[in-house]
Amino acid sequence: MQKYNAEKELKKMDDYYPHSDLSSTYKKHRGQIIELFKTIELIWKTKKINDQSFEILFDGLKNSWHGVYYEIVGKEINAMLGNIEGIERIISYGINNSQWKIRFHTLVIMKGITDKEIQKTIVALGMMDKSKKVREMAADIKNHWMYNRNQKINEC
Repeated sequence: MQKYNAEKELKKMDDYYPHSDLSSTYKKHRGQIIELFKTIELIWKTKKINDQSFEILFDGLKNSWHGVYYEIVGKEINAMLGNIEGIERIISYGINNSQWKIRFHTLVIMKGITDKEIQKTIVALGMMDKSKKVREMAADIKNHWMYNRNQKINEC
């Protein structure tokens, strides 16, 4: 696995977003993005997640912008599963949170998860959620995994 480089990740975003239609959204979230990149780099270097880094990642999961909660936090949580002890706790906190949007974000980032046990658990919780949007996302995730599984079988 290639080493995570916070500066390189930030440069990619700084090169793209200021010239896009999302430039004001990017500016609004840039401070949190910098903090997330530095935290992610530290987690990869130390192979540990402490209380402070947990809070920073979880705050990223709570962020309303897809570019933060999915493209940064979700991608890295998926990559860290099985590699960083305790990262599953963020998923657990997210799917059991009292705010429907955080439960929804947690399900959205699950599309990249390959661990079958985590998939089953999170989708089952999502399918029983009190929020219709969360239940719909859980069904979408389930269909996504089933479709991808069938595609792989058909390719053989």
